[in-house]
Amino acid sequence: MKCVSALAGFLMTLLLPVSSLQAASQQPIGSALVVVNLVTAAFNRDTRTLQQGDRVHQDELIEVGLDATSELKLDDETKLALGPGARLMLDKFVYDPARTKGSIVLDLVKGSFRFVTGVAEKPTYVIKTPSAAITVRGTIFDVYVEDNGEAWLLLLDGAIQVCNARGQCQDLTEPGKLIRISDDGDVGRPSRWASLSDKDSVPFDDAFPFVTKAPSIDPTPTLTRDVIILGKLPEADPPKKRRTETRTPTKKRAERTPTKVKEKTKAKKKTRTAKKSGPSDEQVMRGVGTAIGIGLAIGIGKGGGYKGGGKHRGGSMGTPGGRSVGHR
Repeated sequence: MKCVSALAGFLMTLLLPVSSLQAASQQPIGSALVVVNLVTAAFNRDTRTLQQGDRVHQDELIEVGLDATSELKLDDETKLALGPGARLMLDKFVYDPARTKGSIVLDLVKGSFRFVTGVAEKPTYVIKTPSAAITVRGTIFDVYVEDNGEAWLLLLDGAIQVCNARGQCQDLTEPGKLIRISDDGDVGRPSRWASLSDKDSVPFDDAFPFVTKAPSIDPTPTLTRDVIILGKLPEADPPKKRRTETRTPTKKRAERTPTKVKEKTKAKKKTRTAKKSGPSDEQVMRGVGTAIGIGLAIGIGKGGGYKGGGKHRGGSMGTPGGRSVGHR
């Protein structure tokens, strides 16, 4: 009996290192950025408790406690936030940093998640839920997977396409809208939260906790809780008003400039007209001189010419009375 118990103990010491070696031999694909309370990583029968900074490996199952949260960053800069009770399978990670190509497959088994794409080409990503698959294009989105396999997708930025095993697909391109996937794989049409008929079956804050409390991987979300729930559009961008205000003075200046030009043109025309309508002083004096000369000539012509030794008939060279002054 002692030999049997000793042999069993020896075998146990051999098996423990083997399981640890199996986990260590798996390809490391990312790291734990945030770990709050109990978060574990399991591969086969080996389970370890994750700490902040620990590496995570392909084929590991990440499980978050009911009062815990975690955030992961994969080696291609993909970021994931995991809510309380979430379970994530790191299914496949083949990535070439030099070409930004590869194959990244993540299986969202249960719970709430936020997904932020990394630098790999977008067709590289496939995000699986129990009854459908999601392909992404430069995307930030939240996913909630219920215990029965139903899933809710909320788009925050970019675009996603959801397809089931039967080839039924829906594109989600408008941030703030959701797609519901039933447990048998039916993919619903994109819609607002307020218009969903069965929205009361799932509390919004339980399904999408990262909308209310933003994770560190996406600290400044573009959409708020009220915008998503009530379907309100964001307010108009303030810079548009500033552009309108800057254009107003330009128009006023453009209107004033032609007026000044017209006034100057009119003034010039008036000046030119005044010069043409009135004769100058020099022209007046010339006219007076001419008139005097003509008068003298007429007077001489009427009085007759001068006759030597005789009398003058005219009064131009004689005295009053017609008498000559010099000759008698």
